[in-house]
Amino acid sequence: MHSEIASRIQQLNASKHTLEAAIAAANCDPHVGREGEWSLAQLVEHLLASETGTLGYMKKKSSGGWDALEDAGEDHHASSAAINARLESDERYKAPDVLPEPSNAIALNDLIEKWNALREELLDFVSHIQPEHFHKLVFRQPAAGMLTVLHALEFMDAHLRHHLPQVARISGNA
Repeated sequence: MHSEIASRIQQLNASKHTLEAAIAAANCDPHVGREGEWSLAQLVEHLLASETGTLGYMKKKSSGGWDALEDAGEDHHASSAAINARLESDERYKAPDVLPEPSNAIALNDLIEKWNALREELLDFVSHIQPEHFHKLVFRQPAAGMLTVLHALEFMDAHLRHHLPQVARISGNA
């Protein structure tokens, strides 16, 4: 696997581990949220849906061949940086309409198992991308527009870290 992909995957997995540790330390029912907020299970379900959609979009978009995809320009790099900066802020945002509302009907352990399997699928997909395709536009993020695979991995990490404070709020530790 190319070092640019490997470093982003390593960061993404480290953030997931941090989130899972925070959830494990939470002293609350994973299916009970505060008034008007998601539960821990709904939060994980949301992250799983987001990452499933991201991987699915990249697989479908690249299925016609990487060489057929458009190249990223400076505007795409700026959009990627902007969405990540937005996620780094303390602002709270409504989930994009393309994502389903979490059901809160799936056991937290089952969600984590599905998330682990999805990460294996993501790792398999990104490990086969050739470096000459890193600049190809392969994912449409609802607020940022088209992004490259490197942008997509950075977005996924920023999105996950954006939700870390929510774990503390849900569990009453914020």
